[in-house]
Amino acid sequence: MTTPFLRAAAAAILIINLLDAAFTLVWTLSGLAVEANPLMEGELAAGPMQFMITKLALVSLGLLLLWRLRHRAFARVAIWGSACAYVLLLTYHLNAVPELVALLG
Repeated sequence: MTTPFLRAAAAAILIINLLDAAFTLVWTLSGLAVEANPLMEGELAAGPMQFMITKLALVSLGLLLLWRLRHRAFARVAIWGSACAYVLLLTYHLNAVPELVALLG
């Protein structure tokens, strides 16, 4: 069962995940934050490219699995829940941009 809204939620996850990765690199490489996820902290220590590849791949593969199972209610709920969580995370990043500009400006 695919609706345009579910497709939009899945697309939002992919796009916001990319933005989250970019913001994470900005925050961590500027020294204003540390990566809280131990798995991704190790990837970040290996370099920005490794971090981006791993983050984008893991989320994309997880979403692909959920998309393939979208006929099941739990997969649709997981897609919607993930999209909502990513919107909140993006809001957090965007609210902190003025602080970043002030500190680096």
